[in-house]
Amino acid sequence: MPRSSEFSFANPGFEKDEADKRQGQEPKTETLALIEEDENSISYLGVKLEKSHTPSPFIPEREKHADYNNDRFALELQQKIAVNFLSGDPALIEGGTSIGKTTTVRKMCSELGWEVHYANLNGATDVEDLMGRYIPNPHRTQPDDPEFVFADGRVTAGLRQEEEKTKVIILDEYNAAAPNIVIRLHEVLDALERDGEVVLSEDASETVPVSKSNTKIIALTNPPGKGYFGREPLDPAQLRRWVYLKEVSNLPESTFSFSTKSLFGLTPKTEIVPEEAFLKSQDGLLSPEQVGEIPGLGEVEAKYEEFHKAAKKLLGQRKIGADQPQQFKFDDRMEPRRVRDFVMRFYKGDINETFQKALRYYYSNKLESAEDRQKLEELISHVGYVPQPDSRRLGLEDEARAERTSLTGRFERELSDIMADPSIPDSVKEALASGEKLSADISERIREAKEIMNKDFIGPSEIKTAFGFEPELATIPEIPFERSELERAKELGQMLVLRVGKNGDGEPMTMKNMGNLLSDKVKDGGKVFYNTDWYKDEAFFKDEQLKDEWVLVSREVIPDSTSKSYLEQTEALVDYLKNKVFESAGLPKEYQDAISEFESQKAEIAGLIDSDWQKAAERLGNLSIAQMTRQTPAEAIYDLITAYQNTDERLLPNIYTWTSGRASDGKLVGVGHFESDGVDVNRHLPGYRYGYLGVSFSRSL
Repeated sequence: MPRSSEFSFANPGFEKDEADKRQGQEPKTETLALIEEDENSISYLGVKLEKSHTPSPFIPEREKHADYNNDRFALELQQKIAVNFLSGDPALIEGGTSIGKTTTVRKMCSELGWEVHYANLNGATDVEDLMGRYIPNPHRTQPDDPEFVFADGRVTAGLRQEEEKTKVIILDEYNAAAPNIVIRLHEVLDALERDGEVVLSEDASETVPVSKSNTKIIALTNPPGKGYFGREPLDPAQLRRWVYLKEVSNLPESTFSFSTKSLFGLTPKTEIVPEEAFLKSQDGLLSPEQVGEIPGLGEVEAKYEEFHKAAKKLLGQRKIGADQPQQFKFDDRMEPRRVRDFVMRFYKGDINETFQKALRYYYSNKLESAEDRQKLEELISHVGYVPQPDSRRLGLEDEARAERTSLTGRFERELSDIMADPSIPDSVKEALASGEKLSADISERIREAKEIMNKDFIGPSEIKTAFGFEPELATIPEIPFERSELERAKELGQMLVLRVGKNGDGEPMTMKNMGNLLSDKVKDGGKVFYNTDWYKDEAFFKDEQLKDEWVLVSREVIPDSTSKSYLEQTEALVDYLKNKVFESAGLPKEYQDAISEFESQKAEIAGLIDSDWQKAAERLGNLSIAQMTRQTPAEAIYDLITAYQNTDERLLPNIYTWTSGRASDGKLVGVGHFESDGVDVNRHLPGYRYGYLGVSFSRSL
């Protein structure tokens, strides 16, 4: 029969009802237990851990934790620790001295029947205390018995594998450890990560097999400085080995109040938490193949990459974590692996919810202030995918649009009759005819598109915001994309952009004229162009003009397009078209023909890259697939400026997109690295490969 700590939501009783009444709530029955225990396992806010039933003197006594208060802070701390125990990753918890770090770990181990091997790494501790040393043999009774025997240190005792035992090594005051101790512990962590062996140099190089399934490591620290003598910040490069959890320096006031009241019997020992706080773990582990089949995962992963970059940028600019003395990183290798493993353990049908909880665990939990966490939360909320809307609903909306178009058409026919009626005064006809306007169908499509794309929409009013002029309405074409195409584009992180061929004075929209329109200044005073010296006389800067057209443009370079030659990028664009853009719809004939052209010329162009790179660049830039899916330099500049002027977000801040344009020397033009000092423009040979040079996607049909 399951039992839970203090009470179960599934079995509410007098104590919970009274608590609800004291909090002004109506008692209600839920289906979840806060801490649920059966014979073989315990779940901490949904995270299930298996018990060990093998007796040991190293298991803490459960009775000593009978007065433990499961307030909300304590419950959530136990859940975080349980997630780490389940993953096997070492955790480093930083927090104030009285928030219950050590007590909570010991309490959980007492319930689970797990051993605790505790070591305080203050100045009096040496490596041999942790790993072991030779001591006089206490069992020596015969002259032939060894005079000295090796005695395991606390860490080694926790590493040794014993059947049906789980062990937890607690490393207290970790940031007070001597450098030689930290180095030795790094060797232990690396061996655990590989499920390998620890070599005991202290015992004639004995090897100890280790497993993170059976040994868990928790390091505990107080914040560096802040009144804690002798606590130094850890090297962020060392910290990457740990799952870093930043807890509060002092208990929240609400936690102190609840705990104090519970001591006097005024509240139960367990605080009610909302259902959203639960995290239900899988009974097993999803395979990588099963993870890859989760609906919407591709879109979520792409948005995760954007999130990771944005989070790193906030941290690098000290916009988050600035007041934390312990510096840390969002590691490019460790965080994605941890997030992937989290999904494998906790996915229950909602990939958006699972992914966002993973990001809160591995990213937000590194931050202390609520303000900093909120900044990340705003980014986290965008990591998800939108399932295809119900087709019946789309049909109703299409019917409504058709009805509005029909009414408008009738009005226009009646207006035409009025204009042809000789009895109507000319002054009335002139008044009716005056005023430029969009057709009703175009206006309706623009409204619908803006509703779908939200902030990823650049239309007539956004052009005015960006450049200060209203495009001539007669030149605005119909949007060539169906609703389903726009919804797919939104999922893929694309923008819908209206490009215009002329400005308000009738001048062509070239790169040069765009800069002149803005006096080379965007809205925050930053520059439009970084430095035009090398290309100020180039045709792509002075003469190449935009077209009047609607386009779908990726906000970032497409996946797997960096560190590739121009030809290899073109292959990536073809793959993106087939497997992302038109994944379920099938390639339109125009794209099929363009891809066939590319495939027929690819081998020959590949040979030209080494023998005649200028010819190769010309052929590559003129390919139909390049013209149909790459921006020109002017288009890339226009898209970056209009997006920034309307959203305050500089796209491509640390990366370039390789365009279809060529400089006069034949090299292919790249555009990007859009920061406050302006957009940078460069050029490269077609065989060039660079980690910060990818390709954005753009299409008008």
